[in-house]
Amino acid sequence: MIMNKTLGSMIFIAVTQLLLFGCGGGGDPDLQDPDIVLILLDTVRSDHLSVNGYHRETTPVIDSLAASGIMWDRVQAQSSWTLPAMASIMTGLSQRSHDAGFAAGEFYGIDPVLPTIPLLLKRNARYQTAAFYNVIFMNQDFGFHTGFDHFDCQGFVGKASIRDAGMTVDDFLEWYDSSRDPERPLFTAIHFFDPHLPYSPPPPYDTLYSDPKADPLFNRFWGGRNHVEAVNLGEVEMTDEQLEIMVGLYDGEIAFTDTQIGRLITELDRRERLDNTVFVLVADHGEEFLDHGGFGHGHTLYQELLDVPLIFCGRGIQPASRHDVAAHIDLLPTLLGLAGVEKPIWAEGRDLFAGESSGDMRYVPSSNLIWSPYDLAALRMENRVIVGNPMEQEPVLYDLDSDPRQNEPLVPSRESKDQLFYYWSVPPRGNPQAVPFMESMVRTLRDLGYVN
Repeated sequence: MIMNKTLGSMIFIAVTQLLLFGCGGGGDPDLQDPDIVLILLDTVRSDHLSVNGYHRETTPVIDSLAASGIMWDRVQAQSSWTLPAMASIMTGLSQRSHDAGFAAGEFYGIDPVLPTIPLLLKRNARYQTAAFYNVIFMNQDFGFHTGFDHFDCQGFVGKASIRDAGMTVDDFLEWYDSSRDPERPLFTAIHFFDPHLPYSPPPPYDTLYSDPKADPLFNRFWGGRNHVEAVNLGEVEMTDEQLEIMVGLYDGEIAFTDTQIGRLITELDRRERLDNTVFVLVADHGEEFLDHGGFGHGHTLYQELLDVPLIFCGRGIQPASRHDVAAHIDLLPTLLGLAGVEKPIWAEGRDLFAGESSGDMRYVPSSNLIWSPYDLAALRMENRVIVGNPMEQEPVLYDLDSDPRQNEPLVPSRESKDQLFYYWSVPPRGNPQAVPFMESMVRTLRDLGYVN
């Protein structure tokens, strides 16, 4: 049940050497715009990465990315579920601004009028753009295709029809070898859905940290919506032993995904592209393991769902640690900055390499729930977070220094409440139309060849 530490160390050393000598400080930063590989991790909370002191060696490759580049230790997601969080990454806008998410029983994607990272890089810096996504909420019906020359989304509801991390890397490399334009810089977004429920890592990762057959209910097949709701509603109680099984399977998914990220880096090195590549790794949201009595994500705005990893590594990026608060909305201005494209005036985030991070205190917002009868918004102010809904309940404040697990709510100041109410009243920049979810599922099944 324990990962082979020698194997983990070998992976760490090999990938670190590739990054340090291939791209970590090498290459002429004035030669041409860098290739940008945006690695999007689904459902990965920061404290389950071994680089952050986790008790299991889950992520030797990601550890090597952090050691060879820059890792932020305070990163706030803009929502606690995929659709609105990924929309914030792609548009540089908070959830209340782009308005993608779930409301009044309907799903809303990215408004086509909103510029996205790939569209801006293609228009302003001649980038070739490609996406490899693995969840229905990121398909063309939800607007995530905008700006991509090549768009490949194979996601569906559940994971039975979704390619795993290894297949995703395979498909990217097949496209790369057949369609990569060497005359243009490349922006590619590669999405790994594996750590999402149900946790069903392939062998040997399924038995790496737990026995998936030790319990008749809580195993690799558990994790459907009805299963999670039964736990969250208190209809089914999960014991400590059962929780450990699920956490072990989740960690196995992370460990498997980590190896495939290593394979991606190794294959790009074989194609002699590392010296001009910047890797960016970020997660959309975390996962709750009964931290506040619930399981899964999309139902609260506690930090186990909002605290996500963010790493930059590659050409021209020197190893460092960053302690300023970063956010999903910072990805768009920062990636544009790497390509020499000026930050749009409407972008709500900061270019993390342009010295903007050392100014006045920032207020980083998060909002939109899917598995809750009411909505919430959270506002992070350095190491304090205010959470509430002006229409439903009185906001509460948490001091993450003295109360990192958010068990002791405090009375917020008038200023912090005003800031939260101001965010709640922000008029949206996007006005997306509702996405007919059943129609999108049928179209996805048709595209995957399951129906005519």
